[in-house]
Amino acid sequence: MGNLDLKSLAARPRRAEERWDEDRDRREAARKAKATVQQFMNHNGPLFTAFARAGVPVSEVVEGEVLRQPASQAMRLAALLAAKVAGKDPAEITAAETRPFRTAAASYVSSRWLAGMEIDVERAASEMASAAMLADGSWDHDLFRDEGISDHASLMITAVNAATTLARAVEKYDFRAGRAAVMGRLVPAVAEAAARTAQDMLGKGATEADVRNVTQTAARNLSAILEACYERKAREVVGHLNGKSEQEKRAWYAENSPLDEVLSAFREWTVCFGGFAVAATRDMSAKAPEPRERPRASERMPPAAE
Repeated sequence: MGNLDLKSLAARPRRAEERWDEDRDRREAARKAKATVQQFMNHNGPLFTAFARAGVPVSEVVEGEVLRQPASQAMRLAALLAAKVAGKDPAEITAAETRPFRTAAASYVSSRWLAGMEIDVERAASEMASAAMLADGSWDHDLFRDEGISDHASLMITAVNAATTLARAVEKYDFRAGRAAVMGRLVPAVAEAAARTAQDMLGKGATEADVRNVTQTAARNLSAILEACYERKAREVVGHLNGKSEQEKRAWYAENSPLDEVLSAFREWTVCFGGFAVAATRDMSAKAPEPRERPRASERMPPAAE
């Protein structure tokens, strides 16, 4: 046997187990970070879109005050709606039970906020719950999961949906640049912003699948924000040029580039929206409970083969 080092042999399995534990913790942390940023974007995207459409300065949103009331109303509406659908007291509703209703609640609140209408959260919850009760469970169908659509195909579907969203605005007004030319700038802007935002949110260690998945979520929300920026600028330009002569309109376009202004505003909103999502992830990490004591070696799953 020679100079057999029993201590060294005993240490090898321990190191393998520790590596397995570290990999597991890393994967779990990545999963939670991905879920948090996606939930933030989906649950709050309608509010940010409304702010962009209304022309609220990004600086005011960053300060947080303008976001506070509508976000609070949307969260309360989602909780009340979940309670009514589940037949529970609102105090008993968990975050998981509220989650399916967060996006709808944010959409409702943002539309009323844009219209300058009062929001009766209790009444809205009752009306939305009544509608939810009429839902047919057979329509609760996840196309991507159940139809075997590949990751690549689902990404292409997201891109097509984003282009369709933007086309609605461009069809109304194209700043005299031609629809094809405008779409040729808007669609790449969303695609690049979504990919960059996803990578920034997840960090360098994220898997390709996670980045692709978050890119899709970002693209859906950012295309709505870009549409809002575009429509706001279009209304502003049409209002400014209304009543002017053709010569005056041409002179104005020769000196101004409204499409560049749209994309500049969109970049600001992208940074703002992504920053809030990352902050939400950090808040969740800060609130997470301390990890439990690691189980004894005999209680652990066997380490992966080296």
